[in-house]
Amino acid sequence: MATILDGLGEKLVDKWLSALAVPGLLFMAAAATGAVLGQGAALDLTALRERVGHWAAEAGKWSTVGQLAAVAVIVLGSVAVGTFVQTCAGGVERVWTGDWPAPARQPAKRLTSWRRARWEEVQREINRLRAVVPAARRGEETRDAIDELTARRDGIALAVPSKPTFTGDRFAATDSRLRNQYGIDLASCWTRLWLVLPEPVRAELRTSRARFSAAVNGSTWAVCYVVLGLFWWPSAVAGIAAGLVAWSRGRRAAALHAELIESTVDLHLKTLAEELGVTVAGPVPDLQAGKALNRMFRKGA
Repeated sequence: MATILDGLGEKLVDKWLSALAVPGLLFMAAAATGAVLGQGAALDLTALRERVGHWAAEAGKWSTVGQLAAVAVIVLGSVAVGTFVQTCAGGVERVWTGDWPAPARQPAKRLTSWRRARWEEVQREINRLRAVVPAARRGEETRDAIDELTARRDGIALAVPSKPTFTGDRFAATDSRLRNQYGIDLASCWTRLWLVLPEPVRAELRTSRARFSAAVNGSTWAVCYVVLGLFWWPSAVAGIAAGLVAWSRGRRAAALHAELIESTVDLHLKTLAEELGVTVAGPVPDLQAGKALNRMFRKGA
């Protein structure tokens, strides 16, 4: 038991340092640099070295207790900064997923309408090509044109856009596609489905969710560095670069996580239905089985 507790403690400390202390310490270092140099001498490394050397010399005169107290204050400050940013990441994730707060509802509606208009324009062109040439008589050129248009449409959203962001629509499309295919309400079904999943599948889902969360956290830190750029412009440059990287990784992570959720339902919904005694006639549950599962999960509500 002591060995297990020691191992668990080491993991918690490692997670604590990587998630809170280290990013917070880097931000505090950037803030201190900005406070020393300001905008006028933002890249004056000589002035920075002189100031840091002066601080180190002064700290060297302190007692051991004073030096330890200073280190403790710095560590606790970095953890406080990291905790604050991680708390803000919940709100940033809402922005990613299109669940914008009330003051931003109007811009969200306009952006959603614009995305929907683009999606529908491409879909109309796909429908036109399909109507003009029946499937049996389509040549290679027509099929390539339809495939290209389909890729353009799916690049906007896999279903009719209902959110102002790509990530929000990607998650919403998973819900609508599963409802159309199986008749299930994913929100009602997911907790029960999770309980019958094999552990390797759960681990893969946790990993993909962690990738998306890491991208959201990265974008939150990027915003903090951009704000710091109001006082020290190199911070804004770093923040913009970090934000672009987080945006790219976040889109990929969201698409992968949504795809894994959909694939999980495809492969394991039948197992859930059989566990609950719902008859499944074919290889996968049909719409009637899905509706029966919904009624069961909602408890008549």
